Amino acid sequence: GGALGDHDKMVAAASCTEIILWALQADGNGNEIGVFHLGVPVEAIFFVGNQLIATSHTGKIGVWNAVTKHWQIQDVVPINSYDAAGTFLLLGCNNGSIYYKFPLRMKDNDLLVTELYRDPTEDAVTALSVYLT
Repeated sequence: GGALGDHDKMVAAASCTEIILWALQADGNGNEIGVFHLGVPVEAIFFVGNQLIATSHTGKIGVWNAVTKHWQIQDVVPINSYDAAGTFLLLGCNNGSIYYKFPLRMKDNDLLVTELYRDPTEDAVTALSVYLT
């Protein structure tokens, strides 16, 4: 709901490097919002707030924002794990880093994927769990 209309639902599917996003209305009608390309194989897609997130173990993250209707891709190091809570996304990477992503910054559309922590021995972060109170 929200940016697409109070009764809209979004559905996404990925195959290889492409993500297809649809809006479905309560009456059963729907329309394709767009086809987005990550450029590398997509391992996971999920919604975090009003954003569709696509990740690849190769180290790419793609974000489609329902408010700005803008698709962006950012490179990070190879991703091993992730978890989301509220509007925050955490990425566990193979170099021991944990990155976090805030909602899209509206003034310049920056994805704001920022390193939160890096293990001094660079052991891979293989699992994450987030709980916000």
